[in-house]
Amino acid sequence: MITPPEDSLAPKLELHGGVSLYLYQPTNGWDGQAFVYSSLKIDASWDWFGIYFEPRLSSEKMRAYYDSLAWIQQAYLHFNALGTTLKVGKVYKRVGIAWDRSFYGNIQVYEGLKFDPNLGLSLEGKFGENVGVAYSAQYFYIDGHLNASLAYRDTVSIPGARKRNTFAGRIEPFFQLSKMDRLEFGLSGETFTADLPTTSNTVTRLALDVTLTVHKFALWGEVLEQWGANVTGFPITSDGTGEDLASERRTYLLVGTEFAFGPIVPRYNLSIANYSDVGVREILHLPGVSLNVHPHATIFIEYAFWDRIAPEGRSAYDRSLNFTLQGFF
Repeated sequence: MITPPEDSLAPKLELHGGVSLYLYQPTNGWDGQAFVYSSLKIDASWDWFGIYFEPRLSSEKMRAYYDSLAWIQQAYLHFNALGTTLKVGKVYKRVGIAWDRSFYGNIQVYEGLKFDPNLGLSLEGKFGENVGVAYSAQYFYIDGHLNASLAYRDTVSIPGARKRNTFAGRIEPFFQLSKMDRLEFGLSGETFTADLPTTSNTVTRLALDVTLTVHKFALWGEVLEQWGANVTGFPITSDGTGEDLASERRTYLLVGTEFAFGPIVPRYNLSIANYSDVGVREILHLPGVSLNVHPHATIFIEYAFWDRIAPEGRSAYDRSLNFTLQGFF
């Protein structure tokens, strides 16, 4: 951080970013993929007012519904007073655990439940230092037009569809047990209108989560329930030969753990999506390891074992080795 003299008009400036070299190598004969992914995070502040800007760029389109190779992930103005921050602009929605510490990800991120930026207001803060509670209250007028969801698994990827009038909230009691030991709980939820091409649905989600960090060991878990259909033909798409079915009742589960042996961090994540009203379930096992080869460089090696279980039987959705070299500052 660069801190200018108090009488200067220059801002306090934080600058972060990174470059990720990613190789997706299926083990079942599918086509592989490689791309370069980069991000920049700029935060400029003057006393109680600031500006945050996060552009991203990829050598290949991240998703088919993206407009280009470059996009704005987050961009907002923030106002800070009495330990509370008001963000106005394009901001991540805060429902459930933010991330599972992998690079490949989980079923939840591929359905728009993680890293989901929207346009509106976010009030965030916390009470207490070693023991306390963090909180957020958010209203989004409209979705941010993109996230990491795969095609037709979230509203934003459906042509002509948008998420509107989202209300989201989160409370997170925490206990800082020691300098390196922490216990966190989370209760969060949201409700929004999914404006689909032929109908509008009210969608409600409720999530419970817990994260425990004890020195070099970490364990986390999350369960999320969804009521209401936010897409048109998932998880059953007939390709015109039968009936498309969009699930209105879903249960998502995410659990994971890691343990650091010096620079080597083995990790395992399990994510499950149960579309109970249409009899479909997906399970993703993601064992992996990260190697911290430098204070500013990490290698991720992960294997994705992703299955779909449906009335017609069990099938492989993905079998792949994933290699990532990531540099950051």
